[in-house]
Amino acid sequence: MTSPFLQPPVPSISMAPLLLFSLLLLRFSNPTTCSESHISAIVSSKGIDFVKDLLVNEAVKTMTPLDLPDIQKTTKIPLVGYVTMVASDLTLYELNVTSSSANLGDSGVEIVASGVTADMSMDWSYSYTVGWIKISDKGNASVRVEGMEVGLTMIMKSNNGSLELTVSDLSCYIDKCIISLNGGASWLYQGFVNAFKNHIRSAVEKAIIQRVTDGSSKLNALLQKVPKSISLDHISSLNLTLVSNPIYSDTSIEFDINGLFNSSSRKEEANNKWRNYNLNKRVHLSSDCKSKMVVASIDELVFNSALQVYFQAGYMNLLVKRLPVQSILNTASWQYIVPQLYVMYPNDPMALNISISSPPAVTVIEEKLSGTLYADVIVDVMDGNNTVPVACIQVEVAASGNLTMSGDSITGAVGLDDFALTLKWSNVGNLYMPLAEGIFRVLLNDVLMPLANILLEVGIPLPAVHGFSLQDPYIYTSNSALFFCSDIAFSNSTSILLHTLRNVL
Repeated sequence: MTSPFLQPPVPSISMAPLLLFSLLLLRFSNPTTCSESHISAIVSSKGIDFVKDLLVNEAVKTMTPLDLPDIQKTTKIPLVGYVTMVASDLTLYELNVTSSSANLGDSGVEIVASGVTADMSMDWSYSYTVGWIKISDKGNASVRVEGMEVGLTMIMKSNNGSLELTVSDLSCYIDKCIISLNGGASWLYQGFVNAFKNHIRSAVEKAIIQRVTDGSSKLNALLQKVPKSISLDHISSLNLTLVSNPIYSDTSIEFDINGLFNSSSRKEEANNKWRNYNLNKRVHLSSDCKSKMVVASIDELVFNSALQVYFQAGYMNLLVKRLPVQSILNTASWQYIVPQLYVMYPNDPMALNISISSPPAVTVIEEKLSGTLYADVIVDVMDGNNTVPVACIQVEVAASGNLTMSGDSITGAVGLDDFALTLKWSNVGNLYMPLAEGIFRVLLNDVLMPLANILLEVGIPLPAVHGFSLQDPYIYTSNSALFFCSDIAFSNSTSILLHTLRNVL
């Protein structure tokens, strides 16, 4: 029997196990505005503030201790004459940031740390000559810097598919520099302050600017090492190429990457297959997502490219020899479907050799994923030691499901919408397809769908960065894309990411 909905394959979802397979692949990935972008991540102003606080806090920790060059100056002191003064072993040992802000511009992010205070220690010495007599003294001092403001603009661009970070408009300004000398003559205090206050202020400003410049260069070098493609196994890899410059708005930054799965042996072929697909779709974020730090959108073509790769690699075949209802796989259960089969092979065990006949595909629609799977099922009879193919049935399965978040895992459920059978060939006469449909309905409803739902109920844990956790993650589907949004919380001071940042900054 041929169903009226049985048509040539179109991009849609496969049956339940393939839906689960796609979701498992998703965990390796990351709204779609560029002609070659299929995965995008939007970082909101709330998320930018989180990253800003992280960078500022780590920069403060790595900025201290900060050693400054010695300063020597000769100045004329009334009633004393020319005095040579030296400030040595200047060390900035504590830095505190009162407030910081991050503002988005047309091409970058402006970060300003204000109300910064710094505490320093140093040694001082002086010497001067009266006649033939050289007079000298030394001691130590404390320096407090107040009203410091550090500002920089971070510009991010795409450079040959990688994210390039540069810093422009970097500045550091200090309002007050208070020097407290321990010991020394009273006349020295004001002379020393007058001689060194501006020099120390300038030295601190230059040192902080240099440290920030060096840190940003190292951070950019680290970004250049991020691979443009990652191999998931010996079959597939994921294209992480940045396809355009980040897109800035008043409230967010959007990063667009290619995001397609490629065959490890034919990388260009998989990319070119979807190159002319129409991606001019408006991204509509739900109200729940707009308030989150990070929003990621995965276009349905990401799933399709993965399924295409694994289909071409021959990983979508299944030989079914055992079932919970084992009697189905016996010619006795098929005697009214194919009478000649039972006559030729009475009470012989059977097997179903299932092969996907065309690449399955995912269609993401409002609040669910749906699609159609096309497979050829060859009915084999186990005649003694011989396996005898007796018939081939084309099966079309339409299924749909939904996804939800449970903790930090993606869970969901899938159900059978419809299916249809078509006899392609038979060596045992005609099949009575209405009865065959009963067997396949049992196979689908009582075996494959429950198995898929058990796996989906267990859930797919989202990848986590050590030291950070997701806060109130949310997932939904709309407009041919799956959306994931979440806040992020810092949970561990020993984070591997923080350790890397400290080494870089």
